[in-house]
Amino acid sequence: MLEILGKLSVKLQPFRKLSYLAAALLAGVIVTLLLQTPLPMQSTNTFSMLSFLGFIWLLLFNILLSIFHNIPRVDENSNGSFMRVKIKVQRCFYHLLALLFIGLTLVIIFLTVRILRV
Repeated sequence: MLEILGKLSVKLQPFRKLSYLAAALLAGVIVTLLLQTPLPMQSTNTFSMLSFLGFIWLLLFNILLSIFHNIPRVDENSNGSFMRVKIKVQRCFYHLLALLFIGLTLVIIFLTVRILRV
């Protein structure tokens, strides 16, 4: 699981700056739409919900790019046992982050289905 996320993160690194630009653009759209609407929220403001949904997906994409691009490799030929233990502890932490990332992805998929079903 870590290897798949690591390879995916490395291959998608060229799109990192583009995702920052798109996230800033969507955040600007959300802020301007919220400032332009009157005090009682209208139910016809679906463009802001779609922008918010895109912003959440871009945040998840940036989490993938920032966390999983530098996963330590398993090195059985290491000189010291302390180094092997250190790598195992780091990889265990990355496994926990991967489970959290997959959980977040499932939650965002659920939110996307609920919002688009409106």
